[in-house]
Amino acid sequence: MLMASKFDVPCVPHNGAMGLTELTSHLSLIDYVAITGRKSMLEYADSFRENLRHPSRIIDAHYETPLAPGYSIGYTDEALERYIYPTGSFWKSEAGLNIINQPTGGEL
Repeated sequence: MLMASKFDVPCVPHNGAMGLTELTSHLSLIDYVAITGRKSMLEYADSFRENLRHPSRIIDAHYETPLAPGYSIGYTDEALERYIYPTGSFWKSEAGLNIINQPTGGEL
């Protein structure tokens, strides 16, 4: 963010994965408060939000600034039980087994 500001290049963090929206909204806030004083554009990723303890909130097309200390990320107990590798229930499902058993390239 500092280098982007020095060269007057907008900084738009990529956040297209589960939980990254919550992290990059904090980066945008840091940029606004401590570096550029400009509101920045952020990607919005809505996938798998039900697995997060504190999903980000959007109000009038803007991320709401979290008021609790910390990065406000973390997965629910249910998500951890389901997705923890290799014992989670997802990895025993057809979709999980397809991922586990896919060719690695060494078999060709």
